[in-house]
Amino acid sequence: MALSDFTGPDYIEAWTKDLDQRWPERAAMAYCVVRTLVEWRGEQRERERHRAESPGSDHLATTRLLELGVGAGGLAQAVLSALFDGSESGRTSAVEYTGIEIEPALALHLDELLAKSGYQDARVIQADLRGDGWTCGLSPFDAIFTLQTLHDLGGVDALEAVYRQAHGLLAPGGILVNADFVFPFEKDDPDRPRRLPIETHENLLSSLGFVDFRCGLRQGKMACMLARRV
Repeated sequence: MALSDFTGPDYIEAWTKDLDQRWPERAAMAYCVVRTLVEWRGEQRERERHRAESPGSDHLATTRLLELGVGAGGLAQAVLSALFDGSESGRTSAVEYTGIEIEPALALHLDELLAKSGYQDARVIQADLRGDGWTCGLSPFDAIFTLQTLHDLGGVDALEAVYRQAHGLLAPGGILVNADFVFPFEKDDPDRPRRLPIETHENLLSSLGFVDFRCGLRQGKMACMLARRV
C-alpha cells in the first residue's frame, strides 16, 4: 500500500507499520545497513589515526552521508545514532547527513525528527531520483545508502542510472549500500522487471567502476549489498 492509502494524524506511522508487517525482513536489512556503515567508518577512522602526525591527534574528518529515499526516517535515525558512539564531541562535528525523498510529507517528517534530535548538520531534500536533477548542487559523499527504494524507480535502466549517479557523487574510497528486493513478485511484469537479482546489481556496479562487491545479508525477498568506489 502507498503512503496515500493511509489517513489520520498518525498515517506515516501506520504506513511504516504496514511495511514492516508485510516485509518483516526489513528490520534485518536496516540493521545490516547500519552495521555496514559503522564497520566501514571504524576502518576509516583507523586509517585516519595511522596517518595522523602524532598518535594522540584528535583530528577526525567529517563523514558525509547521503540516503536515497528516506521514508519515515527510521533508518536515518538509526544510522546517526550508531555513528555518534560517544567518542566524538557534539552532534555537529563529525557527521553530515543529506536525505533525498520524493514525498513532501516524508521529507518534512524526517526534517522535523532530525531537528528535534539535535542533528544540526542534517538536511532533507525533496527530489525525484528518476532523472538527473536530484544530483545538482550536491557535494561528494563518503557513503550512500538506501533501503527498499531503488526497485520503485522503473527497472534496470533506472537502477543503472542511479548507480552511475551515485558513483559520480562518491568520493574515492566511498561506499554504496543498497538493501532492496532481489526476487520478483508474482504480479511483476516479466518484460519490465524491477526487483532484480543480486547478480544483476553486481554486474551493473562492476561495469560502472565499483569494486569489492559483496552481499552482507540475504533474507526473505531482500538483500543488503555493498560496493566501493575506487
